[in-house]
Amino acid sequence: MKRKPNILIIISDQQGIDTISAYKEHFSHHAYLGHWLKTPNFDRMVAGGYSFLESHSTNPVCCPARSSFFTGRYSTETGVTYNNVGIDQNVPNMGQWFETNADYNRVYCGKWHAGGQWNYPDVEGGRKIPGFETIPVGVSGTGDFNDFQISGALKGYIMNYKEEKPFLAVAGLMNPHDICYWTPQLHGNRLVPKTDTFELGSSLPPLPPNFDFSFTDPFPKQQVKFSKPEWQNYLYDYCRMIEKLDADLGRLLDAVDSREDETLVIFTADHGEGAARHKRVQKWHPFEQSVKVPFLAYLPGHIKAGIIDHKHIVSGIDLMTTVCEYAGIPAPPNCKGRRLKGLLEKGETQDPMDHAFSEFQHTGRIVRKGDFKYVKIYKNSGIPDQPFVRLEDGKPEKFQPCAGSSRYETLPNKLLFNIKEDPWEQKDLSNDLAFSVKMNELDLLLAEEWEKKIIPGTHFDRN
Repeated sequence: MKRKPNILIIISDQQGIDTISAYKEHFSHHAYLGHWLKTPNFDRMVAGGYSFLESHSTNPVCCPARSSFFTGRYSTETGVTYNNVGIDQNVPNMGQWFETNADYNRVYCGKWHAGGQWNYPDVEGGRKIPGFETIPVGVSGTGDFNDFQISGALKGYIMNYKEEKPFLAVAGLMNPHDICYWTPQLHGNRLVPKTDTFELGSSLPPLPPNFDFSFTDPFPKQQVKFSKPEWQNYLYDYCRMIEKLDADLGRLLDAVDSREDETLVIFTADHGEGAARHKRVQKWHPFEQSVKVPFLAYLPGHIKAGIIDHKHIVSGIDLMTTVCEYAGIPAPPNCKGRRLKGLLEKGETQDPMDHAFSEFQHTGRIVRKGDFKYVKIYKNSGIPDQPFVRLEDGKPEKFQPCAGSSRYETLPNKLLFNIKEDPWEQKDLSNDLAFSVKMNELDLLLAEEWEKKIIPGTHFDRN
């Protein structure tokens, strides 16, 4: 490359891993949503680039996951363990880090949702993202209205960019998050049809195999009581929102392909969607439908084309490190992400890629290693900034890993799944004595490689 590549990061909201039609052979069961939609532009990116089937959200809810994308730190470290709070002021975001360390023009367009009680950045003022210039769009909060503006505005920016410096651009798309408005139990304002109102018949997706399951759900209040036709209409609408997202992706890929220079494109999502699995909608929970998200990289001539990687385990934590690697700058101090460039271009790994960590609901922990996923839940005090409960006196405290996670009370409902043999997570193995060694192994991995190494946030912008 004569100069460092331009970088375009595209983030969707609430998109599960199986929503890409090019993945149908890998997600072969007919209930996976890739069989019920068409995504020619995602398929084009898959064919022309490198994509991961073992890609995980760092925390399956909007703000926490996004804080990890743009810092390379877990939500316990950024302080964004729930929605509508800002990143620890001592942790630089991607724009700030590039502003100081790289010769890139930096622009942001669309949903940010990691700076406080607001979603979309302003051009100036307290709601401007530090380190980025803002390309303004409407702020309706829905993909139906905003995503076309975002993809169109950034398409114009990319096609007309003439400066010598490369650019770092981010498209924060909203779809398929609009599915949230189809769930009145969760304060949605659009009703799902209770019958096959539009006579869609066999075009309606089926209920998934894990709609019914054998284990005790630690979070039963998050289930939704829809009838079968309501669930099928819900899934049908979700698929249509993915197809709208695909059209927006296509506009951005067209702009990139029209240029004569080189642009790295990375696409991912903050978290997945319940999609009737375990009778759930939305996110928050530790199951695959909430935690597994797309992660695709595209840079013709450099990144391997047509690779669908089902072996290496990646996470949203890896985005910051990888983008810095392509820009030729070091990652920020204490950045937890793995470097993916060697894998994307040469099939060579520089860092261990056999496991991933995720957080959920303040005190929930997820470890994925090899075929197994382990879920551990600490008791929640109910106080957002001091969620953990000390064993010695029952008082709330911010999680301090240097003091040892054994100091904090845990709940008895742990979970263990063999994802290879049970991809729909229908059988919990945590109470099977045959898997006690595996449970202890993953518990130790969580303690030694995650809990002892995180640096909890201290200084937050709560506006």
